[in-house]
Amino acid sequence: MSDTEIFSQNKSIDISIKQMLPEFDEQSQRRMKKMIHNRGKAIRKHNDENTDSEARHIFREFIPAYVLNRCGYSLKYEIEIDNMTPDWLDPNERLLLESFTFERGGRSPFIKRVSTGIENKCDRYASVIKKHSLSMVVSVYLDFLTCIDFDDCHNHRTSFCELFNRYPSLWGILFFTEKDGGVLIGGQPYDFMCFTTDASLRHGNNWTIKTFNVSD
Repeated sequence: MSDTEIFSQNKSIDISIKQMLPEFDEQSQRRMKKMIHNRGKAIRKHNDENTDSEARHIFREFIPAYVLNRCGYSLKYEIEIDNMTPDWLDPNERLLLESFTFERGGRSPFIKRVSTGIENKCDRYASVIKKHSLSMVVSVYLDFLTCIDFDDCHNHRTSFCELFNRYPSLWGILFFTEKDGGVLIGGQPYDFMCFTTDASLRHGNNWTIKTFNVSD
């Protein structure tokens, strides 16, 4: 990677991307760079909120994969499996990671919106997960303008029990957002909190993420 290569006109995001890329294999890096540059072209062409939102989402979906790879995983970007391309896949650990953003706006309550997003992800990859005996983690970025924080998530953690009961392959729900004292990525601190019903998640690899059982 050239030091002069620019991925974003936002200096902080550009530094963040350059920090994260080396944590991934070369094939993933090529795909990530291609996605970044394609989104950049779309922004310059259309210059509207939709393309901006999509670009923000692409950047944010790198963040949880970067942190999990630092925990010992080897997540790879957009590997095709049974004609589908999940965001991230670690074939050795049989872990599939999908991401979405809990955006500003929207009229449905927090739990309903998040649960619906997770349901859509689980349903979409149900056949792949079953066929290849995968576990799934869904990461949820909490846009700071939604005014939803980790305390809100923790206080409502039991509301996610139904999701884990309905989808046995759902291994974890990983919330993350900008927060002081978190992991520094390009100078911006991000904090993480995970919900699960499987105690093994807390002890796998070098897991350092705050993790809570939704049944507790």
